[in-house]
Amino acid sequence: MTKRIIITPKASQDIDDHFMYISSINQNAALRFFDAVRETLANLARMSEIGSLYPINNVHLEKLRRWSVKGFEKYLIFYLSFEDRILIVRILHSARDIERILKEE
Repeated sequence: MTKRIIITPKASQDIDDHFMYISSINQNAALRFFDAVRETLANLARMSEIGSLYPINNVHLEKLRRWSVKGFEKYLIFYLSFEDRILIVRILHSARDIERILKEE
């Protein structure tokens, strides 16, 4: 069953921010990044359990999962899987302070 993808405003902003940063270095890579995000989200919609559980001390993010963007493995998609939908919480670069960022969600 393919689940509906819901992207939070922060995750949407993450995509825009990463796109802008990558495009400042290489515009073609930025376009590949955008396509890779779309493809990875589509794969998650079909197989939502492929991501590994991400341990975090935040009751709002219980059962949070993570999966990397295809071809851009340092960019991690953090999401919650429900019966009929997937909530994309954030898309973060692995060099960021992920623990701190996610504690604030």
